[in-house]
Amino acid sequence: MLGVTQMDEKKVLKPIDEMLADPWQVDIQELFEAFVHEPDEIKQNLYNSLYTYILQKRQEDIINRPCFVI
Repeated sequence: MLGVTQMDEKKVLKPIDEMLADPWQVDIQELFEAFVHEPDEIKQNLYNSLYTYILQKRQEDIINRPCFVI
């Protein structure tokens, strides 16, 4: 494959794993801005998925708190 370099998965997956491990340490606004301003559709979809995942995890944390009442 021309132009494609070998990528070390550990270098890529480690930061993603760290980001997903604690959703409260991620700047969710930064993820949203990256999603909105990314011209590449594939990267935009990735940022959107990460944003949605982090937001969902934060919501689950809040809902599961004993003091949470609907």
